[in-house]
Amino acid sequence: MLALSTSWQPGGSTTAERMFEAFTHLGIKGVELSYQTSENQYQQLKRLLKPSGLKVVSIHNFFPIPPVKSLKKDSKGGGDLFRLSSQEDEERQRAIRYTTKTIEHAAEMDAAAVVLHCGFVEMNHEMQTLYQYFISNQLDSKEAQTFIQNKIKERDSRKPGHMESLLTSLDRLVSVAEKQGVLLGLENRYHYHELPGPDDFEVIFDRFKGAPIGYWHDTGHAHANESLGIIPLGWLLHINTDRLIGIHLHDAIGLDDHIPPGSGEIDFAALKPFLKADTIKVIELKSGIPASEVSEGIRFTREKLSEA
Repeated sequence: MLALSTSWQPGGSTTAERMFEAFTHLGIKGVELSYQTSENQYQQLKRLLKPSGLKVVSIHNFFPIPPVKSLKKDSKGGGDLFRLSSQEDEERQRAIRYTTKTIEHAAEMDAAAVVLHCGFVEMNHEMQTLYQYFISNQLDSKEAQTFIQNKIKERDSRKPGHMESLLTSLDRLVSVAEKQGVLLGLENRYHYHELPGPDDFEVIFDRFKGAPIGYWHDTGHAHANESLGIIPLGWLLHINTDRLIGIHLHDAIGLDDHIPPGSGEIDFAALKPFLKADTIKVIELKSGIPASEVSEGIRFTREKLSEA
């Protein structure tokens, strides 16, 4: 089954009824509920989705938008509102509390998985400098390579405390997920200092062998890291094949992602050998993309992945 994330909203609409109508017209059988969903929208969607036949396959943490005073009233939510890897206990406890709520909502909606962002290593990441090397075609220069090597070294030197916090958080959450019958999908991230990094998945999965936790692949995030020379082409899927539980499908042009499959540079046919029958497949797009382009992206994805 191919699903579509509610990260895409027709015409930028935030009305649950319009979102529901657009999804049904696209011929989609499954949906992922995005972190951009308010509590009010969630209650509306529940009433619309349950009798519709549309299957909620996954939910993206934090869901719905947490009712926290520090958040702006018009907050669009986010997967990084609180960090499971934070070394500040108050923030980490909030991350655990609201992730637990997301897991419980997933169980309520019979969703198989919750997608997690896990935080980042606190450092001066200088992403704009790295982007500039890419934009000016200077990534292969000695200056750029030295910059990247130094930044990776700095990240790794600062990582242990954040990884320990993340492992402690996940230790709490896997027991919740097991009780609720929900899988936790750890998503590969867009920025090099975010967690888990490419080398961190094995550490986490070894720690939680037999637990309801696995790898969630994001095609656009992987493409960005491959384009920047952080990881080899296709490497993340290769090393995490046995733990893959789900995938966010979207295309990218350079560092610009979350566009419809077939409209960018990613080789979707190359994904097919890694996807199993039970891999959760979700098209995750920017809001406001015309429905006709979304429809073409769905058709293209089904063709490349040979899904009826």
